[in-house]
Amino acid sequence: MKIDDLLTSIIDGSIFISLIFFIHLLCSYHPYHRIFPLLIGNISFFFLAICINLFILNSNSSLFISLRESISNSIISIIYFYPFLFIFISFIIVKLFFRKRPEDPLLKLLD
Repeated sequence: MKIDDLLTSIIDGSIFISLIFFIHLLCSYHPYHRIFPLLIGNISFFFLAICINLFILNSNSSLFISLRESISNSIISIIYFYPFLFIFISFIIVKLFFRKRPEDPLLKLLD
């Protein structure tokens, strides 16, 4: 794995996280939420990551092809991490299964 591949995967992941955060901001809007600074920061980070990906790493591709490739590479990277996520969730479930429940004083009143 070359340093360019590592940098490309980091930039691709940051583009995908930026898109997911943008969708989260739009879906969780309420009147007391100051969304404007977060949106400006997110959009500027998104365009910075696209510019780095487009002009430095993939200088021979267009904007839409670069964006499509980075999002698809991010989704593939997330799918690669699924086995670790499933192992972690299984560990948590087993840990919850074997824990001892605390004594409930209200249940003692039923006897």
